[in-house]
Amino acid sequence: MEENYGGFFIEGKDGEKIYLHCWENVNNPKGIIQIFHGMAEHGKRYERFAKYMNSYGFVVYADDHRGHGQTAGGIENVGYIGKDGFNNIVEDEHIVGGLIREKNPELPLVILGHSFGSFVAQEYMIRYGNEINGVILSGSAAIEGFLVRLGYTLAAIERFIWGEKKRSYLLDKLTFGSYNKRIKGENLSKFAWLTTDMEEVHKYEEDPFCGGVFTTGFYYYFFRALLNLYKKERLQNIPKDLPILIISGEEDPVGEYGVLVRRLYEIYKDSGNILVDIKIYPSKRHEILNEINREEVFEDILVWLKEKVEDNFS
Repeated sequence: MEENYGGFFIEGKDGEKIYLHCWENVNNPKGIIQIFHGMAEHGKRYERFAKYMNSYGFVVYADDHRGHGQTAGGIENVGYIGKDGFNNIVEDEHIVGGLIREKNPELPLVILGHSFGSFVAQEYMIRYGNEINGVILSGSAAIEGFLVRLGYTLAAIERFIWGEKKRSYLLDKLTFGSYNKRIKGENLSKFAWLTTDMEEVHKYEEDPFCGGVFTTGFYYYFFRALLNLYKKERLQNIPKDLPILIISGEEDPVGEYGVLVRRLYEIYKDSGNILVDIKIYPSKRHEILNEINREEVFEDILVWLKEKVEDNFS
């Protein structure tokens, strides 16, 4: 087992066994980062980022969501998050957060949500924003309107016909099929849109817990959550002084190449959140923590933590 790394199962919502990765052997810690990973990946992929943050005094935790990584229990279960899966993932994260605060009550707790995990974090802010000290949204966006309603309708139909565990090749194609459209070159990886670092793309392809086709149930509960995510009355539950950092690659198709990333920033600003920052990295793609300029991104996160979290907490 790697130095400074540990992992174990905890009990999540309704007794579900959730695997938690920990990088917590830090002398004189100054804060905690709780990671919500993305779709079709797992928490262990954040080890490089976690060790970097450890070296600057931050303890890091990252669970594997339901239907992901070691929580899934096997490759055949990856992509199925169970009944009411999205809400249960949010509540699992709240349980993890409670365990972290219980262990480190004197330290500020910051959430970092990437991609699907960033939407979990967006919901988490609405429900539990008063229990955390900052939020970082990576590879995120404001996804709303017609496309969400269409996705929800299609997922509901497929779920009704085939059940929740059927893998949805239709929704997979509709969601991800165009993501490489702005990338030039022959024999492109299906996952080239993730990062310009092809070594990282290859590692993703080689990981059996990454990149699979997800189930109708996953899409149904995810789109259902998106329908409610930007209701003005719900956004008012986010503390106005909660520091929020939005980071994205300019060539990230999830954020519609910056358009939906800036829209998310405006939504929070318009809701009265006064501590919202945004940084979009030119020519970079979706997994900004695995990009070729990742050290720059790590440093930017550290600076933000110092200015918006540490100083305000101490």
